[in-house]
Formats: sequence, C-alpha cells, structure tokens
Amino acid sequence: MKFIMSGHQFEISTLSPDIDQAFIDLHEAFFGQHPYNWETFSRLSLEFFDRVPDDSAAHNKYFENFTIIWRNQLEAGRASQAESIWEMATQPALQWELLHPGRFIHKGTPFYFWGMTAISRGDIDRGYLLMHQALAEDIRTTKQAVPNTPSLAFVSLNYSKVDQTSRNWLVLQAQFLDSLLPPYRAAHGKSLTLDDLAKRFLTTPPSTEALFLFAYTLARILRLADSPSFSLASDFAGQLELNLLFDAVLVLDAALLYKNPACHQFIDHAAFLSTAANASLTKDGLKEVNGMFNADFDTTLASALDGTLTLSKGPVLSPLDLAIVVSYGLRNRAAHNISSSPTLWKQFNAVRQSVFDSLFLCVETLY
Repeated sequence: MKFIMSGHQFEISTLSPDIDQAFIDLHEAFFGQHPYNWETFSRLSLEFFDRVPDDSAAHNKYFENFTIIWRNQLEAGRASQAESIWEMATQPALQWELLHPGRFIHKGTPFYFWGMTAISRGDIDRGYLLMHQALAEDIRTTKQAVPNTPSLAFVSLNYSKVDQTSRNWLVLQAQFLDSLLPPYRAAHGKSLTLDDLAKRFLTTPPSTEALFLFAYTLARILRLADSPSFSLASDFAGQLELNLLFDAVLVLDAALLYKNPACHQFIDHAAFLSTAANASLTKDGLKEVNGMFNADFDTTLASALDGTLTLSKGPVLSPLDLAIVVSYGLRNRAAHNISSSPTLWKQFNAVRQSVFDSLFLCVETLY
C-alpha cells in the first residue's frame, strides 16, 4: 500500500483496513507532526493479532511496517529514538501474549532490528541478547534448530549471507578477523585464510555455544579497538582485556576438547595442540610454565611475548609454543585472579595476537 504524506511517498504492507489506517496515522504522527493516541494503536494491534494469531508471515509484515519510521530516526542520528521504536512496536505483541498464555506472536523481526540498532550505538551486550532472542523466535516459529534466518547469520558470524540488513557489522568483524591472519601466517609459516577459517570452523564449529561465544567475544574486542588509546592505559583496562581474552581462550578450550575428548583440562589440550602442530611444548613443560606464571605473571607474560622465555629442559620454545604459553597463562590467570597486569594492557595487541594465533593453529591443524 502506498500513501503520500508531507510531499513524500511511503509504502507499507497491507494487513487489514483498520490496522492499515493505524499505521498511516502513526506515520503521520512522526512525519506530519500530528498527534496520535498510542493506546488506540495498541488496541487495534491486539485486535489484529486476534485475527491472525498463528500467522507468522502476517506478524512479520506488521513489524516491517515500522521500518520506515525506524530508518528515519536512525539516519537522522537519533539511535536511541530508533531503538525505542522497536521497544514500542513489541509492546502490543507482548501484551497479547500475556492475555493468551502459551501462545506467541512471532517477534523475530523487531528483536533483530532492535538488536542491530543497539549495536549501532555501541551497546554490544543488549544487541547480542536481542539478536539471540530473535533467533529463539525463529527457532520456535520454523521448528528448526538451525533456521536459515538473518538472526542465525548474525550470531554465528556468517558474513557471506548477503540477504541481511546487518551484514555491514558482520563484514567489519570479518575484516578485523582477517587482519589478524597475516601476522599469524608470517610468524609461524602457516597458510590459513579467512575463507579457510569460515569453512573449517565457523560453518562447522565444535558446538553452537562455542561459535556464539566466539562471535560475541570478537564483537566486544572489535568495539574495544575503537576506544581512545588513552582510555586503555590503566589497570582496569587490563582487567577488562583479561576478561575478554579469557572468553576467547574458552572458545579455544572448547575447540580442543572437541578434538581431544579423552582429556578435560586445558593443560592437556595445550600439550595436545603443540604435539599435533609438530611443536615441542609438553605437559611437563606447561607445568613448569605454570609455576613461572604463579611466581611472577607479568614477567613471564612479557618474556613469552618477546621470545625470551626458556624452560629448564627440552628444546627452545618456538613462536607457536609461545603463543600457546600465552593462552595457557591467561586461561589460568583469569580463572583464579581478577588483578591486572601492566604487560597485558601495555602490550594488549601482542597478547591478543597470541591468543588468536593459538585458535588459528587449532583450526589449521585439527579442523
């Protein structure tokens, strides 16, 4: 249905005469500055849902009719107001569900756009919570564990799926991830590419939980990279960075457990990865490293980063071994200690690279 307002043409989906007029009136309230009673719109929405309680396609069209208003707010730089559009849009649906226990309106569309909007203004936590809620809606409606929907593409970092409004954010994540691969290849003589990583890990992960945590953690790290450099020069910055990298190492832990299911401790997985990669780090060597970290975490971390860390026995540790050492040290530190480390925040990029090098090595060697 097309209509003209304030010299502009708008187009929305036709649903029924009363709710169609309600949407026209709502647009007029936003673009024509005419007052409109929201309670009237809510009442008409409830009546509309009564007529199509199980029609998810009609529900999608209903919510898509808010996108013109939402996009106008977003393009005008009013991200908070744009987000409030979706909060407002979902209210009648949530109210209808309260009045009809055990029955649901499909709300995947508003949660998806709401989550995307929250992320656009920097609220990663809220954005990913809403995106996962959109996925839960899609799973319930389609009755598929892995529905081919934009919500799943978003939370699983499927940047190759082009038919999704939020693909730009996924492309940014992919580009950031891709920027970490050349240093890995150069330092360790490896050949893993972003496409390899996507095929071997992102599309066939050890578990959906590991993939979801990876995508979310990468988003948080990417957002942190946009922070002013002076704001990252403090002990608290080190605490925050340790928390982020701990989640990344948990993903590595899950990936290694999947390939080494007989063992359940990270020290065994770290030694397993080194052996699989034809490196020289052993479980005994990791025990010695653990003692060094416990005695002086900061100095040990710094020596692992600059390549001067040595063990009492065995060959000289390779750059691959040292990357695993950093991941191992962070895994134990973050699990038992919340204090900061100057080396962590002063050399965060190098620490981060070591953690991702370990994950890249795991994928290239074992997947």
